[in-house]
Amino acid sequence: MKKIFFVLILTVVFFSSCANLLVSEPKGSQLSEQQAQASMRELDARINGLYYAMIKSPYFTYLGGQKYIDVYTDILVSDAATPSLNWGFFEEAAFLLGNGQAETFNNTLWAYEYANIRNANLLIKRCNEVLASEATTDEIKTKVNIILGQAYAMRGYYYYQLTNFWTDPATVSANTEIIPYYDETNMGQVQPLSSYNTIIAKAIADLDKAIGLLASFERSAAQKGYVDANVAKMIQANIRLNKGRIFDLTTTAAECTEALKLVEEVIATNKFEVLPYAQVLTDGFNSIKSKNWIWGMDVVPENSRQINSFWSMVDIYTYGYASAGEYIALDDSIYKHFNNLLSANDIRKQWWRAGTTSSQFSRAPINKFFDSNKVIQGDRVWTNDLVMMRIEEAHLIAAEAAFVLGDEAKAREHLKVLVNQRDPDYVSSIDALTGEDLKNYIINNWRIELWLEGKSFMAMKRFGWKHNRGSNHYVYEGSAIDLSLPIFVFEFPTGEQYYNPYIVVN
Repeated sequence: MKKIFFVLILTVVFFSSCANLLVSEPKGSQLSEQQAQASMRELDARINGLYYAMIKSPYFTYLGGQKYIDVYTDILVSDAATPSLNWGFFEEAAFLLGNGQAETFNNTLWAYEYANIRNANLLIKRCNEVLASEATTDEIKTKVNIILGQAYAMRGYYYYQLTNFWTDPATVSANTEIIPYYDETNMGQVQPLSSYNTIIAKAIADLDKAIGLLASFERSAAQKGYVDANVAKMIQANIRLNKGRIFDLTTTAAECTEALKLVEEVIATNKFEVLPYAQVLTDGFNSIKSKNWIWGMDVVPENSRQINSFWSMVDIYTYGYASAGEYIALDDSIYKHFNNLLSANDIRKQWWRAGTTSSQFSRAPINKFFDSNKVIQGDRVWTNDLVMMRIEEAHLIAAEAAFVLGDEAKAREHLKVLVNQRDPDYVSSIDALTGEDLKNYIINNWRIELWLEGKSFMAMKRFGWKHNRGSNHYVYEGSAIDLSLPIFVFEFPTGEQYYNPYIVVN
């Protein structure tokens, strides 16, 4: 991705209320030819600003934007452990908090999502103005439509995340009001709550538009920070899977069918390949050039958060908090039962440091996320890249959707594509898996393959697994983690209750 010097999108005062973040609009709808050319530079700045916010958001002080959410939610479900809380960056998550109306993560997450929606709305509005101008040439329109497609996809993405956190599966119905909906037509006024089905229908429509507008958009290997049609399809597949499996069970068959179709289209492009067995312990998940990455952020000095970064928190070979003692570890009970979860010879077991839980950096992901030089505290430039989405996830979505639809043969085929590069000797055994055994194998591949990539929170909601915290958690070791805990549904944040008159909390 281009080096990002633009802070245009990020010059937003940190208000608690999404209403206060949605008041300013671009000016001018009649463009001269000169203005149309200048607008392209503006639009480039705006779309780069949206991506920049995923890496270096002003809302999340430590790990930046999206990766903080990913790590936090893996700790909430307790697949990831915080053996110490020297600085307390994930103290709320460790104490199974963060969802309450006054808690920091809740208010910050809400502000982050709505700030990004605001900026996507501003970009969509401006793109439409440029496209409507008689001075806009066909060449410029083509370029604008590519940016517009990315903006639609990003808006759909952020509404997808909001619904994941602020929708209660136990009470949601077609008319259940969950969160306010803002688009380019109403962003100047505070909005009331909209229903889950309304918001999800609009998010899916946004992603459909994105897929169409980005159909011919081809990225280079170094441009995986930009959303293309494949990223948009993956986002929509996740939305549909969660809708059909969690929030609207009357649509399970239809939504799983569509999710399966979308990810199989991504797989069929042959643009991505499962990380090969020989690279499982050497890749490090540190470069957007990896062939298995569908979407990732190119970190350069200009957008690096330096010590307050994902890599500082998870990699002992990066100078930062992990190497100084506050690292993120695989839950010890998962590690101990790895052979029961998957297989004794599965190479992924070597992603985490062995030894007892009293050993230094025990269960740290020393062979999953690491700086390539592998010198403890050696990397002091903090420019390893950030993975957002990879092809392995597409195969897991396909396996899950196919299983739910009753097509166990197809579910096994997608699992075999993945496991052939993780435990080749076990692949033939997958053919014998049926029913609950097959479902559990899908679950465990979600939890192990995508550990610390922000996927377990919703996977746990879909499957409803139960888990007891291992001995390497700072607090509540041995505690039962299941969907009865309040952490899986977020309350309206205090800031939004104060600013939005439509929100009334009993």
